[in-house]
Amino acid sequence: MNTETTHDFALLSAISSAELPEDLKQRSKAGVPRKVSRLLERAFYAPFVAAIELADRAKTIDSSLDLERFALFTVSNWDPSIPIPDFAVEDDPNIVQRLSHFYTHPANPTDWLRRMPNNPLCNIAITTGFRGPTMHYTGGADSLSLLSTVALSTLANGSASAAMIVAFDLAAGEEHLLAEEGDSAASAVLLGARQAGTGEEPVAADLAGFTAAAAPGTTAVAALDAFIAHSRTRTAEPAKELR
Repeated sequence: MNTETTHDFALLSAISSAELPEDLKQRSKAGVPRKVSRLLERAFYAPFVAAIELADRAKTIDSSLDLERFALFTVSNWDPSIPIPDFAVEDDPNIVQRLSHFYTHPANPTDWLRRMPNNPLCNIAITTGFRGPTMHYTGGADSLSLLSTVALSTLANGSASAAMIVAFDLAAGEEHLLAEEGDSAASAVLLGARQAGTGEEPVAADLAGFTAAAAPGTTAVAALDAFIAHSRTRTAEPAKELR
């Protein structure tokens, strides 16, 4: 990827984990399609709200956003475990058949959708209408850095007119909980073409390098929050957009 080309893109707006509304459940359920509301669990509230809030800000930056080329990327430490039924340890000659039925015929046919790591990405795209490139990575700051490079490449090659990156993480030790069992934190950034007359915006390419330099074990949300704070101290002008 041409580094000179990536400097044509800037951090247009951002929302940190500390800036999310207090009642995430209420905000995430307000005015969304019913099929989305049914699949939103506790772990998905924060990333969903972060994306929706940032999407609303994006419209004020550019009312002519091309949703067909609006890219969306998510990264998270969430890696849900496969539920194990109590009878799995029973000495039963039919245990294979019983386990097979348990996993292929869940009581709720949408259970598997709630266990997909890219669930928030899908629900955000459905709600916002984003139809550009999408991708989900599992991991921490290192995965966020790599995903940032991917996001920038979609801008550089013209396959996306804007790109949103959403990071969401469950607390340490809770990474393998099912979505309905744990809460998450989230932050998000919006990358796109430099906006004339808004000062010297932090360059979007800085995100990949900044997050790559994070200490080992740093989560994606912690790294993105740190980058957002760093970008806001870099120049006073972007702070008006990054509040």
